[in-house]
This record gives sequence, structure tokens and C-alpha cells, in this order.
Amino acid sequence: MLGAQVGQQDRLFYKFNLEDVVPKDHLVRKLDAVLDLSWLRSELSPFYKSYRASLN
Repeated sequence: MLGAQVGQQDRLFYKFNLEDVVPKDHLVRKLDAVLDLSWLRSELSPFYKSYRASLN
């Protein structure tokens, strides 16, 4: 089916602030404070397609 489908895709996208969703005392926040994963993006970059280069 070609053409615009009105009202179908709006359910696929939503906006929220992660800071509002994750509680201040959540384990993920404690891990984020001590775990450095900055190297991970460069390690995984060969597995991304070229059109995703903007995420590097």
C-alpha cells in the first residue's frame, strides 16, 4: 500500500524524559556513576551501517 497513512504511526513514537522515569535511588544511576562505558561506542561502530554514522 502506497501513500500516507494517517493515525497509524503516531503510536510508534513518544517523548519522555528519562530523568523523570528513573528514580533517583535506582541501581542504574549508581552504576552510571562508577562505570565508564565511553569506549563501547567506538568498539561497536564497525557493526553500524554507514547511514548511522551520525551516531558515532
